[in-house]
Amino acid sequence: MKKILIYSLFLAIMIFAMPAMADIVPLSTKSIKHYGIGVLNMPKSYKVYVFPRLDSPIKREVNYDGIKKSAIVNTIDMRKISYVAYVPSNDVALLAVDMNPLDNWYQVYLNQSTGEMGWVYCENQDSFYTYRQMFYKWGKEYGIKVFNDLTEDEKVLYSKEDKTSKILDKFTYPKFITFTVIRGNWLLATVQDVTGAPKIGWFNWRNEDGTLNMFPNFKD
Repeated sequence: MKKILIYSLFLAIMIFAMPAMADIVPLSTKSIKHYGIGVLNMPKSYKVYVFPRLDSPIKREVNYDGIKKSAIVNTIDMRKISYVAYVPSNDVALLAVDMNPLDNWYQVYLNQSTGEMGWVYCENQDSFYTYRQMFYKWGKEYGIKVFNDLTEDEKVLYSKEDKTSKILDKFTYPKFITFTVIRGNWLLATVQDVTGAPKIGWFNWRNEDGTLNMFPNFKD
């Protein structure tokens, strides 16, 4: 009986801890409701302002410095903030940026569900990435992964950056995807599929409305 109680307690602790240790990565096209023009990689400590000036009221203060990874997602601030991707092991904490920066001020989406926004001041311009730059930065390093709700008609490789061009191949369950170049909403991809040899062709990584079909594969 004692062993059963100990096992039950251990199981309960593990179940409770799992969400705390979970990273945030978009898995489907519906994971990101507000894309904006790109992402800002947030530091461990920053302030969110109501207006783009330092004397503005502070909307929120975020400070994860010194907090263990397993505890971060249990903080009040973490529950309030909707990152596009949050992978602390890769130094990634991406908030969607609504429009072009204004004198080092960035208007970001704080909540993907409600669309709540705020302003952050960031002098490090290397922290901002358009989605194209994001793919070059992290997609090159970790590979990329298509969203899990793409239809079979969308998992297509074309001969040119045009859906009216010849279809070179289709893929079903890609294990790994790399790319060599991005042109507009298209990238020249190499897809390692479970069905066999690598497949190469142009893939539509971003739709005309700005939504994405794939994302850097932080958690392979």
